Amino acid sequence: MIDLRVRKILEESHDDMIAFARRLIRLPSVTGEEKDVADAILSEMKRLDFDDVYRDDAGNIVGIVSGNGGGEHLLFNCHMDQVDPGNLAAWEYPPFEGAIADGWIHGRGASDTKGAIATQVYAAAAVKKAGLSHGGDIIVSAVVEEEPGDMWGMRKLADGVLSEYPGKIGMLVLGEATGLNVYLGHRGKVEIDLRTLGKVAHSSAPWRGVNAVYKMRPVIEALEKLGESLPEHSFLRRSSVAVTNISCSPGWLSTVPDVCTVRIDRRFLPSESRETILSELEGILRSSGLNVGEDAFVEIQKYDHSGYVGLKESMELYKPAFLTPENEPRVRCVVNALENAGQHPTFDCWDFGTDGAWIATELHIPTIGYSPCEEEYAHTPKDRISIDLMKRALHGYVSMSLALTRRQ
Repeated sequence: MIDLRVRKILEESHDDMIAFARRLIRLPSVTGEEKDVADAILSEMKRLDFDDVYRDDAGNIVGIVSGNGGGEHLLFNCHMDQVDPGNLAAWEYPPFEGAIADGWIHGRGASDTKGAIATQVYAAAAVKKAGLSHGGDIIVSAVVEEEPGDMWGMRKLADGVLSEYPGKIGMLVLGEATGLNVYLGHRGKVEIDLRTLGKVAHSSAPWRGVNAVYKMRPVIEALEKLGESLPEHSFLRRSSVAVTNISCSPGWLSTVPDVCTVRIDRRFLPSESRETILSELEGILRSSGLNVGEDAFVEIQKYDHSGYVGLKESMELYKPAFLTPENEPRVRCVVNALENAGQHPTFDCWDFGTDGAWIATELHIPTIGYSPCEEEYAHTPKDRISIDLMKRALHGYVSMSLALTRRQ
């Protein structure tokens, strides 16, 4: 249990935490343009007397509250980029004002994940200010370019920081939306283009060409049927496939197109893999009467990163599935800590994907989510975060920080 003195420190930090969250929301940070938010986080960590604060080569921000060296290290993580606000007329409150109304902070990125950034930063700062004994370090990280979905910012954090960090990181706690529940994983995601080739002709005489759009028609029908037969998981729910874009070229007037491209979003379970998914899609092309590699192709798409620090790199839009077991000792430790803080979390999973997939599957660090943010508001014109949930999450983060970093 956290004593009255520490509770007083937490209560005294509420106003500053809320003000910091509003400041972050007021700083637009679409993917690749996170510099202002990164600078603000770095500055706030220094002001709050973190033991070490720095920016890595990719522009990620890291702040450390050092322990006494006797336990596991804990990694908190959020992302700094946010999606574009879209149609401004759809917003009840301006997306970059950080307005407070009815117990909420409103604005783009509030729930994904600027409200959680502020809460994680202030939780670590409270541990430092209270002088609470903890063996491992508390590492608070904020990464760039999460929204594209290829985990690029987190990979750079892992390559440049975590791989060289002294000692063992026992757990990653993501600030992605959970509404104070404990999330254990999510399905994987891969973005794939299916392409059919035909022959250009003047559209006044279409029989002289081969329309690539018509060749794609049975493929789209097969994709719809595929979505009805994909496997299910008792916890992570069901695999899915969705057509998200259709285009053709050359796209000129009076011209039969010789290329048609369909982009799909494929969500998958741990039992599936890159190889099984590509094979499945190639089978659809063949069953549609197409020759794979000749007039039909399947290709995982890439995203070209151009970070605010000038780093450029292309990465496949592929994210694995992961599921951390409920009975993992650190998961039980977190639940007990939250219950000691007066909370009663349930287990759930995200519908969307997170950067945690890289840490969980490549570095094999137990990974969960716990956050005051809520999924239903992310990427919508109702983007907001509950001030009450932020205050409760602050208490929860401190409680789990002490419990996890005292583990031997």
